[in-house]
Amino acid sequence: MKNKNITFFIGSLAGGGAERVVCNLANYLVERDNNVTVLTMSDIKDTYIVDKRVKRKYLLTKNERKNKIFDFFLRFKRLSHYMSSEKCDLYIVMLPITTIMMLLLRKKTKAKIIMSERADPASYSKIKQILIKKLSKKADGLVFQTEDAKSWYNLDNKKTIVIPNAINEEFLNLDFSNVKREKKIVSVGRLNNQKNFSLLIKAFSKLDEKFNDYNLIIYGEGTKRVELEEEIKNLNLDDRVFLPGYSKDIKKDIINASLFVMSSNFEGMPNALIEAMALGIPSISTDCPCGGPRYLIKNMKNGILIPVGDEVELIKQMTFLLTNEEEALKISDNAKQIVFDLNPEKIYGTWEKYIKSIIE
Repeated sequence: MKNKNITFFIGSLAGGGAERVVCNLANYLVERDNNVTVLTMSDIKDTYIVDKRVKRKYLLTKNERKNKIFDFFLRFKRLSHYMSSEKCDLYIVMLPITTIMMLLLRKKTKAKIIMSERADPASYSKIKQILIKKLSKKADGLVFQTEDAKSWYNLDNKKTIVIPNAINEEFLNLDFSNVKREKKIVSVGRLNNQKNFSLLIKAFSKLDEKFNDYNLIIYGEGTKRVELEEEIKNLNLDDRVFLPGYSKDIKKDIINASLFVMSSNFEGMPNALIEAMALGIPSISTDCPCGGPRYLIKNMKNGILIPVGDEVELIKQMTFLLTNEEEALKISDNAKQIVFDLNPEKIYGTWEKYIKSIIE
């Protein structure tokens, strides 16, 4: 497939799993001689880098902002103009607000529209759930990360497909010969309610005293930073729990960790967990909706699943992996096989084939 005009529409490229997928897929498609544009709601500085051949456009700049109502309607007006005037064969839209906006303007374009659900739709507010379920019928195609997410929409008559996230190429063909596990437990993600890092911090604080020489490092940034810092202080863990912010080289920062933990209340297809497994880090994750961790982890074989919000079970399984070197090593070796299942050429090749079928 080549010479197609494809526009991705998303809030920003400032961190996050959906944002990373947009960048990687845009780079893949432009490499195959397609004309690719990434349109974002605002000009927040990009965390992820797209190929120089990918055009970047914004609906609103930071200098134009006034208030939420004004900003929304100006963005909506400009999106309407973009869809009416741009020569486009296909739009790919991700995340609820941008998806709702684009599908409300469905009649503005003859181009095909693929919406891609990247999270657990049941976690959205009631009004978002009603809108996105109703408007999804206007999409020409729908891409889901898991069967659970697909079943929530109940669109038997739509052309739908389940495509998991691909692993980033930098996590392929790794050399583990010089990796020496350090006494640190790591996690990666936005500091928000979804990730429930409070659960992880509390569980860490209650580990047996024999693990007092371990540190917990959580990479990411978000609105819960101050609250989490206060919790760390109240638990007297200032010298053992660290929130360093976004990592510029997450592979380097976590590859030598003894344990990776994902404590989320819900997830789509978590890139952080995929990458931790590819690095061979023994991993524990909540078995959260809408099924992403369950897709990746075969319990007690290549990782460990625990119930959402279960502090007692988290403490138990952290203790198990930190005290059973042979089991941890087995899980580590099995986890590395994820790179074959989620090879980028395989996953983005599936995307390309699906896109072609929608356009044609």
